[in-house]
Amino acid sequence: MIEHLVRHPDERALVKSDPDALFDRFGIAPDAREVLRSGSRDELSHLGIHGNYVIKWLIWSGRPTLPFFAMSHFFDRR
Repeated sequence: MIEHLVRHPDERALVKSDPDALFDRFGIAPDAREVLRSGSRDELSHLGIHGNYVIKWLIWSGRPTLPFFAMSHFFDRR
């Protein structure tokens, strides 16, 4: 499904607007759908999704690709 979206960028909006339409078209199992909707990078990876596609999926779905951390964490260590 993600590989299809790489080749058909005009359909990427469905990731946010109607993910069930994508899931139905590609026969995504119910438990995998939940991970695709809200899972972390690791959870997506555990589905067998390649790391590059995990990042693409997170970006297209509007979720962060990395956990947030305060910049002060970096500067406070100096």
